[in-house]
Amino acid sequence: MEWLSEAEECLLLNAREMSPLWALLADWTKSEDESKWDEARPMFLEMIKEWEHRRIVEVYIGPQWPAHFEGVRVEGEDLLLLLHNPQSWHYDEGAEAVISLLPGPMEYLVSAPPEERHNHT
Repeated sequence: MEWLSEAEECLLLNAREMSPLWALLADWTKSEDESKWDEARPMFLEMIKEWEHRRIVEVYIGPQWPAHFEGVRVEGEDLLLLLHNPQSWHYDEGAEAVISLLPGPMEYLVSAPPEERHNHT
């Protein structure tokens, strides 16, 4: 997907995999070191805010992975609070909730090559 930046492609692939937020950071940094994840968090926070607003990705919180099965979609002010909370991005084996990504209905705006986007409705 040469029309996407590496970070955009990483976010898109993680949404397609229904990844938790921490897994997005682990994939991007290729590390299990959470201090490295913290360096990437601001970039992905902004991308997720923008893409969620454009309905390219959705964010869910639920009792287990994948969060969208039994959880609820997080939007608006609740999403901003969630994304700005550093704990939302950290791996916690005993966590009571999982926060994960999912492709949104407008995913084609970034996944399809620019010349093919007009074919989607």
